[in-house]
Amino acid sequence: MSRYEASELAAALYDMLLQRAPEPGAAETHGANAELHKAGPAQMIEGFLRSPEFAYKAPAFLRRFLPDHKLIWDHSQTGEVAFILRSIVNDSARRRFVVDVGARGRERSNSYDLMKQFGWRGLLVEANPNLIDTINEEFADLDVTLVNCAISDFEGEASFYFGLNDDVSSLYKDGLAAWGPVHGECRVPVRRLPSLLDEIGAPHDFDLLSLDIEGADVPTLNDLIGNSPYRPERIVIEIWRPDSRTDLAVFGLNSAVIETYELIGEVGANLVLKLRASPTSSGSGPAAALGG
Repeated sequence: MSRYEASELAAALYDMLLQRAPEPGAAETHGANAELHKAGPAQMIEGFLRSPEFAYKAPAFLRRFLPDHKLIWDHSQTGEVAFILRSIVNDSARRRFVVDVGARGRERSNSYDLMKQFGWRGLLVEANPNLIDTINEEFADLDVTLVNCAISDFEGEASFYFGLNDDVSSLYKDGLAAWGPVHGECRVPVRRLPSLLDEIGAPHDFDLLSLDIEGADVPTLNDLIGNSPYRPERIVIEIWRPDSRTDLAVFGLNSAVIETYELIGEVGANLVLKLRASPTSSGSGPAAALGG
């Protein structure tokens, strides 16, 4: 394989496996290295497949080329394990209803699989107007309500800032600085989550709340649990943690949240909370009065 052919193959592997364009000169460097070490196509492909970047991108690769792939790699005879898992999950769910705030789209979604694989209903909330068409397309065949607004602990209108990419756009301009420069802004409506849930008739005891709204996560959760009757069974919330501590009070969560929920796990940048069997007897305010 010539240097030119190896460079062409490398460019194709960037596009197909890593799903991005190579850095300037990167494909040519791969070509030169392949020629120097007499590497063939199989060795180059294996190198990309074994790279840390592909390990991270593999789910996106599967979604791109196998959009209807199974939720799990089921080793049972004819799919019995997948059936049993669906049965267990849905039998234990109160409402089969998920609320995903900061929905973004199918990529890295905490709601898509529950709706696609388990038949749940859902509310998606996304502030970035540039993502709405994509979300509508990707969730088109699912039982979902999509609302284009920002969520925080107040109602009104505010500036919404576009960060380095769609994952880090936010109401909070200063919070984007760690991710790079701000690339624009627009005005967006801002809603409190309780009023939006009231508006769509969401059940008070829905099954999952996912919050990924770049700085507004804690104020939104404090408002929901402290000032409304909504009590999702589980909550996934993105909270930046500078160290290994997981004391909920450290993150600014109020007493209503702490008395009503327990921490059951950490997954990457997210904390997973579960509704307590019964709130602590020492509690006061809406959380204690409403119970689980």
